[in-house]
Amino acid sequence: MAKIVPTESAAVTPKAAPSSYLEWGGIFGGGVIACAISVVLLQFGSSAGLALGSPTLPNGGASWNVLAAGLWVVIVAIASSAAGGYVVGRMRTRWEDSKQSESEFRDGIHGIAVWALATLGAAFFLAMLGGHGATAVVNPANAQLNESTVRLSAHIAAIFSFATAAGSALGAASAWFAAITGGEHRDEGIAFHHVVPVLLRKR
Repeated sequence: MAKIVPTESAAVTPKAAPSSYLEWGGIFGGGVIACAISVVLLQFGSSAGLALGSPTLPNGGASWNVLAAGLWVVIVAIASSAAGGYVVGRMRTRWEDSKQSESEFRDGIHGIAVWALATLGAAFFLAMLGGHGATAVVNPANAQLNESTVRLSAHIAAIFSFATAAGSALGAASAWFAAITGGEHRDEGIAFHHVVPVLLRKR
């Protein structure tokens, strides 16, 4: 009678963890998308009269142009960061060694990385514009500004700077939550078609 040799069940080899959980391809892609959306929205705002204009009216009163421009900057920062964060959340690979909470954290970190990359790109662009603007300020043609106008300009510049910083902080939060949402849609297999508003869906 032949002897039956018991066989051992094959062990399941866990998926090897990568050397880095940050996927820079998706991060750069999301950052580029965020920067592109920012440029388009800022151009749209400029054409619609939401650009940073003169701080005073022709009669010498304070202008609301800077406040409107600051509010538009906040909206642009939130919208572009959310779009970039959602893209990287959908594109990131979910590794099998992470639980749901850990996967959400990694998605959020990727969203923050997209926001940071887009913010650095915007800071570099604004620094170039700032250098050009400084040349215009020292132009002798601007020497006729009185003291009250200079003081008003300084106050409004401070308000606009605060709005820019607030927009940046809100952009980071929107990138975090949008990346987590994108990761949830990735894991649940939700088609992008269902994310698009009804009026913009393909008929």
